[in-house]
Amino acid sequence: MTRVGTIATVLARHILKVSPDSAKVLFENDRVRVIEVTMKKGQKIPMHSHDKGLSYSLNGGRIRSTNEHRKSRTFDVKKGELSWSEKGESHSVENLGGILRELSIEFKG
Repeated sequence: MTRVGTIATVLARHILKVSPDSAKVLFENDRVRVIEVTMKKGQKIPMHSHDKGLSYSLNGGRIRSTNEHRKSRTFDVKKGELSWSEKGESHSVENLGGILRELSIEFKG
């Protein structure tokens, strides 16, 4: 990991902290937290992290994701698509299409 990557990872905060208007908790207990994320067209969520878990796309769209090493990739998100993330992975996201909605299911412990 580069020095820039290390600093970005340390400084990245959880999505609930950096984007409280777009991310809201739907359910939480001692084992799991379910967050609904809604992004408008053109909206950006700054560098953030998630706990380990799954993301489930409620609809399709197009996003640009940039990791802590400043590497970006643009991709189409399909409705019903699942992805996994490890705790501590950091990225920023820009919505390039219409309204995008997803569920983030984070596992605790």
